Amino acid sequence: MYEWLYLVLLSSTFMGISTIIEKYALKEQHASAYSASFSILTFFISLVFLPFAKFNIGIVTVLYIYVNSLLSTAGYLLSARIYKHGNLSISAPVMSSLPMVFIIIISFFALGEKLSLFQYLALAVIIACSYLIIFKDGGKQAFDGRKYIYLLVVVSLIIALGSVLMKYLFMSNLNEFTYIILMELFISLNYMVYMTKKYGGVKEVYSNLTHNFSKIGTISLFTVAYRITYYFSASLMLISVVAPFRNSIYVIITTLAGGIIFKESGLWRRLILVAIMLVAVYYISISVG
Repeated sequence: MYEWLYLVLLSSTFMGISTIIEKYALKEQHASAYSASFSILTFFISLVFLPFAKFNIGIVTVLYIYVNSLLSTAGYLLSARIYKHGNLSISAPVMSSLPMVFIIIISFFALGEKLSLFQYLALAVIIACSYLIIFKDGGKQAFDGRKYIYLLVVVSLIIALGSVLMKYLFMSNLNEFTYIILMELFISLNYMVYMTKKYGGVKEVYSNLTHNFSKIGTISLFTVAYRITYYFSASLMLISVVAPFRNSIYVIITTLAGGIIFKESGLWRRLILVAIMLVAVYYISISVG
């Protein structure tokens, strides 16, 4: 009965650990080279699920998965830059809560879903708390560069679009193992094309893998673990219930890590704002579910 909850707990914990290690790794690596190297290792690790995958799917489904891989590739590239240049205790809470806002908005226009007045008020609370997390008292910016604030919003929108598409695919009875293998394959290919176009080859990727294999490999292992457990939890319970539970635990882990491990200032203030955001996100998700 509570299998989905145990899977969510595992997923959020693995995700938090992965993000903390990633923050350390990005201090010494270029975001693009890291993302490309990471995607290659993640794909090869995902092949462990090959015996359980079912590839009797149509070309339209494959096309949808590829479109989602493009969204994920863009999201990972931008996220890596945000984690590299911004505070973890700021970026993680915002990227965990704002996507829920965009999911509600997209669902309203694409699916005709309508919310109550209190749910819209909860959306306003999330947006207000996100603003207060990003900016210090007196309107002073608490993020390294205004462009990274805009990137937070863009990444949140990308995550929301990808989540809606993923939910649609699972509702079409797509096998979770098939999804993760094809997604990781397409993402790694996308990165190879990106690195070739922008940097004239994949030499930097090879060099990055050679010098940082243990760090990137560890992050990839935790990433595959949190993704597959999340996919299965989403298949067992409504995504609108699963997402806030995972995000709640993940945000607590990363906010505490940002304040304690990385010595980021304003921890208690952010924890209070995060708590308010999570209550609002949870209320919206349970109401929709």
